[in-house]
Amino acid sequence: AAAIAGTLAFTVAMTRTPGVRLLSSARAFNVILVGHVTFALTIWLLAFISTAWTYAAAQAGLPLNRRIGWSGLAVALAGAVIISIPIVLFQGQSVMNDYVPLQDTPLFFVGYVTFIAGIGITAANYLAAVSRRDRASGPLPLTAYGMACAAVAILVGLVALSVAALRLGLGENGRVPQDYYQAMFWGMGHSFQYANAATMVVAWYALIGALLGEPKVNQKFAKGLFTLFALFPLVTPLPYFLYDPNTVPMKKVWGIALDSGLSLPIMFLGPMILVWVWRTRKDNLVAWLKRMPWSEPRVIAFAFSAVLFAFGLSIHPAVRQGTLRTPAHYHSVVVGGVTLAFMGLAYHLLRGLQRSVAWRRAAMIQPYLFAGGIIFLVLGLLGAGDLGAPRKTYDAAVTGVAWLKPMVVMGIGAGVAALGGALFVAILLWSLLRKTGSTQIVAAQKPVLVGAAGD
Repeated sequence: AAAIAGTLAFTVAMTRTPGVRLLSSARAFNVILVGHVTFALTIWLLAFISTAWTYAAAQAGLPLNRRIGWSGLAVALAGAVIISIPIVLFQGQSVMNDYVPLQDTPLFFVGYVTFIAGIGITAANYLAAVSRRDRASGPLPLTAYGMACAAVAILVGLVALSVAALRLGLGENGRVPQDYYQAMFWGMGHSFQYANAATMVVAWYALIGALLGEPKVNQKFAKGLFTLFALFPLVTPLPYFLYDPNTVPMKKVWGIALDSGLSLPIMFLGPMILVWVWRTRKDNLVAWLKRMPWSEPRVIAFAFSAVLFAFGLSIHPAVRQGTLRTPAHYHSVVVGGVTLAFMGLAYHLLRGLQRSVAWRRAAMIQPYLFAGGIIFLVLGLLGAGDLGAPRKTYDAAVTGVAWLKPMVVMGIGAGVAALGGALFVAILLWSLLRKTGSTQIVAAQKPVLVGAAGD
C-alpha cells in the first residue's frame, strides 16, 4: 500500500510540477489523485494500525483470536484489491471530496466498505483480547492502552458511516455528488484521525522506549490523555441526528471535536516524552545531542515525525481554503508526522520478529531522505498556497508565474520523498523475506523496547 501510494503521489506531484506535466489529461490526473489518497490515507495507515494492534497485543501478552485476526486480514486484503480495479480501469467519475475522494462506481464502494470492515474486525478482535486478559498480570501497558483507544476510534468511525448511510440514504438521488459524499464520509473521516494520532503517539513512546526502556511518565495521567482519543470520536455520529448532514453547523461540531480531541492529548503527551528524555541526560545539552545515535533509523524517524507533526499543526488550512495550503497542512501532519512514526515503528518491529535490518547503510539515510523530501514538498505547497495556487486542480493555470518557484520546490521534494519511501519499502520487504531466523513476535521482557544502536 505504501509503495502504491508513493508511486501515485510521485505521478501527481510531477504532473503539477512546472515543465514536467507527466499526465496528459485532467481525467487521468483526478483518477490517480483518488488512488493516491485512498492508498495513502486509508489503506496504508489503517493497515499499519492493524499491525500495531498485533504488536501491542504480543508485547502485553493479550490473547488475540488468531482465526478472527486472519479473517480480518483476508477481508481487508480483498477490499484493497477490489478498490484497485476501478482505479486501474478508470471506471466511474472522480469525486474530489475531503477524507475519501472516490470513483463514483459501485465497485469502488464495495471495495472500500469491504476493506474498512476487515479493519473493523481486527479492531474488535483487539478490544476483545483486552477484555479477556488476565487481570492478575498487572495494569495494561501504556502502548497497549493507547492502541485500545485507537481501536475504539476506528469502530466509532464505522458506526458514524453506518448512521450517515441511514440518514442520507444510499445513492445521490439528484443531490450534488460532492456534497452527498462529503456528508457521508465526514464523520467517519474525523473519527479515523483520532486512531491515526493515537497510534502515532504510541509509536513515539515505543521508539523512545527503544532508547530509554520503560516510559518514566505518570502512567495514569498518560492513560487519561490517551482516553481522549477514544472519547472525542463518540460525538461524530451525533450530528447526523441533530442537524441536516449537509449543513455548516454539523461540520462545525465535528471541527470543534477534532481540534479539541486531537490537540489536547498531544499537547501533553508530546512534551511528556521530551521531559522524560531530558531527565535521562547526564551531560550538557551539546554533548548529549552528540551522543544521540543519529544513524539509528528509529531515532531519526521519531525526531522528524515530531517536528513535522508540530509544524503541520501550525499551518492552519482554514486561512486560505481551497488552496495548496490545505495539502501542505495534512502532508506535514499525516504524510510527515504519522507516516514517519509508523516507519520508525516498522524498523523496530523487525527486531521483534527477530529480523535484522537489511542494507543498514541505506536504512541510516532512508528517514533523512523521506523527511527531507517531505519538508521541501510541504514548503513548496505552502508557498504556492499562500500565493493562491488552487488544490485538486489539473488546469495549466496551476503553473502560473506567481507560484512557479514554490511548485518547482514541491516537485523536487516529492521526488526525494518518493525515493525515501521506495527505499523504506525495499528495506522492509527484503528484511522480512530473507531467512534470518524465526518470525514469531517476541514478547517484551525488562524494558518494553530495547536497542537504539542497532543491537
